[in-house]
Amino acid sequence: MSDNSFFREVDEAVRHDQYKRLWDRFGVYIIVFAAVLIAGVAGYKGWSFWKERESQRAGAEFVQAMVLENESDPAKATEAFETLADDGPYGYRVLSRFQLAAAQAKAGETDNAVTAYDALATDGGVDPILQGLATLQAATLRLDKADYAEMERRLKGLIEGNTAWRFSARELLGLSAYQHKNMRTAEEQFSALLGDQGTPPNMRDRANMMLALIVSSAPAQSSSTTN
Repeated sequence: MSDNSFFREVDEAVRHDQYKRLWDRFGVYIIVFAAVLIAGVAGYKGWSFWKERESQRAGAEFVQAMVLENESDPAKATEAFETLADDGPYGYRVLSRFQLAAAQAKAGETDNAVTAYDALATDGGVDPILQGLATLQAATLRLDKADYAEMERRLKGLIEGNTAWRFSARELLGLSAYQHKNMRTAEEQFSALLGDQGTPPNMRDRANMMLALIVSSAPAQSSSTTN
């Protein structure tokens, strides 16, 4: 036997002895860890499968509720949306709450709809984009009754935050100011829309139209003041 073979056999024996001592000391823990790992993987896969099934089920129920609302039975649609809003997966809970608020607005229950939209707008668990949409919906429903101060309070955050909803928010503020005969503020809001390069073309056209109305009303206001 060569020296190299001898030292190799000694080295293997030493390592074998070390492995045996490690196994004797920690073997049970290794087995437990492996079992927990396998159970965890199996549990995660089972949970993922269950979540996917729940999402598919909720999606089918949401679509069916939409069909009922649009075609045959709004009362049953409301019941289905209420169930999803309470027990559905997160995304469908939020969408169902929007549908319920829209149904209330359509039925003339404006105050209830505003309350529902306000709850969505202030819910920290709702995506910020959808919070902004809820803010706009509530403000739109309040446009005919709210004074300019309320509209500004509702919409100020969308404008100052430079959000994607800032264009609609400015348009609503301009309309509110015009409605309350505050032509200077209305002109400022519609001019700001024209000055924003991101303003959509259709909204830019409406802003131009409103500015034309404001300019055309100025002489009449001036004459009435003089008289």
